[in-house]
Amino acid sequence: MRADQDDTFVQASEVAACLTRLGHRAIEAEYADHGAATERTLRDIAPDLVVNLVEEVPEGPDQLHRVTALLDRLGYRYTGARTRALEATGKKLEMKRLLRAAGLPTALHVDDAPPHSMFIVKSALEHASLGLDDNSVVRGAAAARALVAEKAVAFGGPWFAETYIEGREFDVGMLEIDGRVRTLPPAEILFTGHGNGRPRIFSYASKWDEGSDSFEATPRIFPARETPLFDELERIALSAWATFGITGCAHVDFRVDASGRPFVLEVNANPCLTSDAGYVLAAEQAGLTQTDIVAAMIAAA
Repeated sequence: MRADQDDTFVQASEVAACLTRLGHRAIEAEYADHGAATERTLRDIAPDLVVNLVEEVPEGPDQLHRVTALLDRLGYRYTGARTRALEATGKKLEMKRLLRAAGLPTALHVDDAPPHSMFIVKSALEHASLGLDDNSVVRGAAAARALVAEKAVAFGGPWFAETYIEGREFDVGMLEIDGRVRTLPPAEILFTGHGNGRPRIFSYASKWDEGSDSFEATPRIFPARETPLFDELERIALSAWATFGITGCAHVDFRVDASGRPFVLEVNANPCLTSDAGYVLAAEQAGLTQTDIVAAMIAAA
């Protein structure tokens, strides 16, 4: 099992402990058998509320909305994003199209960018940076399209290329509290030891391969507030929340170019809630514990 897959089960255990501290009885159940087994389990349990932590389903990484669609059909209340929001953010190209339609800035697709630009090649469906490494940044549209084809063979599924934005990387978390969405302190990913042409990217190894050079060279920090940059990051994040009709919690990843202009990389309507995840660390900066997050999500549901 990959590290990002194992992390889901760690998350479930930790959130169950939070629920126990809040006075609830928590029963962990796995989404399985394309929903059929899950439906039988849910009917047996008859839960008052489902805390939806599913990050991967057999149908594919862009099919997380199947879980909430099942819950909708069964009539169970659940935490987090609704089906429509999960479906809209599940496919990255469609997500970016909707962001641009809302007037929010994103990197240019290879088909729309100057052909001699620097490009980064990514999975169009995966949300754990699978396949993203130092070799994912190339110069020229021809090289980008060739790498898209190589990645599709190596990892499966559709891939795409967009302009690589040299600059800083941030993420902004959001949490629904008392009926209103609240932004959490922006986090920045630092790129130490990224000289000699090494691309400044937050790769799969940076996120999941603890002890690796990539992991150690990309620490997350919470810098002092930079106005007006942070105001703009938060404005865009809240606009993305509204665009997709997100509920519960979410976070938005950004790149900021040399001129200080932010670009949305991704909108995650189902962020990881493990105690060491960036989302929970950002909440701690705002004085909120992991248990506080779970309590807010239950109240929002």
